[in-house]
Amino acid sequence: MTEKTNEALHSKVQDLMKYGTSANMEELDKIYHNDIVVMDLSIDGRLVTLEKQGFMAMIKEAFKDKIPEDHMWSKIHSLTVNGDRGHVLISRKIPVGGPKMLIDLSIDFVFEDGRWQVTREVNFSRPDTEAA
Repeated sequence: MTEKTNEALHSKVQDLMKYGTSANMEELDKIYHNDIVVMDLSIDGRLVTLEKQGFMAMIKEAFKDKIPEDHMWSKIHSLTVNGDRGHVLISRKIPVGGPKMLIDLSIDFVFEDGRWQVTREVNFSRPDTEAA
């Protein structure tokens, strides 16, 4: 979907999860804006900031040898579109930063070049207590 609607943004979020958990770097490259910045704050207060290539390398390593369907859990708390800007607040259970982490993600999107692209992610990660 190449529209500036909530439905199109929701579809892009689904694609983002699918391509992330399968480490499909070619498709992720289209979703992640060239100027993306990802900031992850862990429960112990450690902040890690990555740009596109570093973040994509981390995803590739985190989902290497993983079964994508095992990591599709999500809960969307908020999804909004305002013109060519979009925002999603979502919780995920994924193996980034540990064996099974609960991560709350605040994701900023821009509609540019005929598609939704992620420009910034601000994440808070902590161990998934249900998995412990």
